[in-house]
Amino acid sequence: MAWHIHRRVEPYLLATAFLAGLALATLACWSRSDLDLFRWPMAELALHGHPLLIYTVHAGIWRSDNGPLSLLPLTAVAATVNALGWQADAPLCDAIVIGVFGLFALALGGEAVRAVGSARGHPLSRSVISWSAFLLAPPLCLGMVTYGHTELPLELWLILLTVRQLGRGRTSVAGCLLGLALLTQTAVLLAALPLVLILLASRRFRATIVLLGTAAIVAAAGLLPFLLADGRDVIASLVTYRGQVPALGGSLWVLFPQGPVAAFVQHDDALVVGAVAVVLTGLAVRGGGATVPGSPRVYALMALSTACLPLLAKSVWSYYLVDPCTFATIWWLARPGSVENRRVCAPVLFAIAAVGLLVGADGVCVALAIGSAMALLLADLLGVTVRATTAEPGRSDCETGNVNLG
Repeated sequence: MAWHIHRRVEPYLLATAFLAGLALATLACWSRSDLDLFRWPMAELALHGHPLLIYTVHAGIWRSDNGPLSLLPLTAVAATVNALGWQADAPLCDAIVIGVFGLFALALGGEAVRAVGSARGHPLSRSVISWSAFLLAPPLCLGMVTYGHTELPLELWLILLTVRQLGRGRTSVAGCLLGLALLTQTAVLLAALPLVLILLASRRFRATIVLLGTAAIVAAAGLLPFLLADGRDVIASLVTYRGQVPALGGSLWVLFPQGPVAAFVQHDDALVVGAVAVVLTGLAVRGGGATVPGSPRVYALMALSTACLPLLAKSVWSYYLVDPCTFATIWWLARPGSVENRRVCAPVLFAIAAVGLLVGADGVCVALAIGSAMALLLADLLGVTVRATTAEPGRSDCETGNVNLG
């Protein structure tokens, strides 16, 4: 009897320890972050009766380029902190916020473990080790504790829910979830790209239209009130301001500090990121065959696509590695057989790159780690075709790994 009670209580104790650990780490390592510079002032502005003017907040030329969705729980936390009279203690406020948003990290961990189990064909044991692979990943911890980006676990949780619903054939629900994810940050487009290309490769044009249309409607509905109230600042924050800020390094572009390449990247690095993501993901989808949403290949494609941002953006921060590291971890754990294989190198390399960025490693070294992980992903994705074309007669598509959407 006592053993059964212990088994029931243990997950809650571990979750509480994780949340407390996030809060304590924030207190111990506190420094002014994007949470203090942008998100907290935006929440305070909303509390003072101007919720549609939050994008007027800026720090010099710097602005918040994240969507408004994560401000809903943040504003509730800010209201509670203000009611308790703790708003003057910035480290304490940040610790409370990070601890609360740790709940979304727990939801992300649970959904990631579910995704691994679904891809492997049987539920994965929700052990401390399996959860730790996601919750203790350096990019996520650094992104939340060091940089104050509370939207990261919420965004990833919504993306994983999108993949799950799309795999179940609930395209409209998946579109709504994708639209909500877009309201956390625009970089979600890179994670959505493989899903769209998979549907197009399978000639599921109606599903593609429903997915993108529903997502666009939800995202537009969420942004429209802000655009009507203060369109200039909204567009500046979410679209145009990036071209005005200086390049701070951390990517391949440190090799071109001057000249026409540097001038182009200064204003249009997002175009390069998007174009390379489309080419690489399209090559992997076409070369490896279309696959079912929720399979390990999908997460490899998503890791490949999202890794284009930290590889090719003009300024790169550790939290840019959160998405590719999470997707690569799911891909690594979801593949059949032992987890002790070379695929673990992909999430490890992404994690190394994130830590390297934090300690000021040379941009070329960081890009080398990211590029090596992407090469491993791409080689594995294209390797599916080789195994499929050399398969023995009579073997099914499932056995060769070349599974088409119906």
